[in-house]
Amino acid sequence: MGLLFLNACNENGRELVVGTYTDESTIVYSGDTLTDEAEIGRFLELIETSPLSEAEVEDMPDYVITVNNPSEFTMEATVNVWVLEDDKMLFTRGMEGTDVFEVDSMYIEDVNEILSLNNF
Repeated sequence: MGLLFLNACNENGRELVVGTYTDESTIVYSGDTLTDEAEIGRFLELIETSPLSEAEVEDMPDYVITVNNPSEFTMEATVNVWVLEDDKMLFTRGMEGTDVFEVDSMYIEDVNEILSLNNF
């Protein structure tokens, strides 16, 4: 019985969810989740390898993307995303992150697909 329970937990794996801030302390997440392990891995690689940006972000982010691991009761990553008018995306890592990174242009389409999960 214990082995069956462990298998069920491992099947849950990681999940990526997209939300928006309704105010400075409240995030509303979409009901849609991305559970494809390869896609989540690509996203995590993207945020780890993106270059620092000289740009500054203002106001609330347009989106927040969170990677959770329900089977381990952990939040693996949180990324605040700002979508700029010139087809650029900036982000910070963590809820209180201050370093600003720029999404490489070759990943913009991938991030837009992830953000499309935000269908309220």
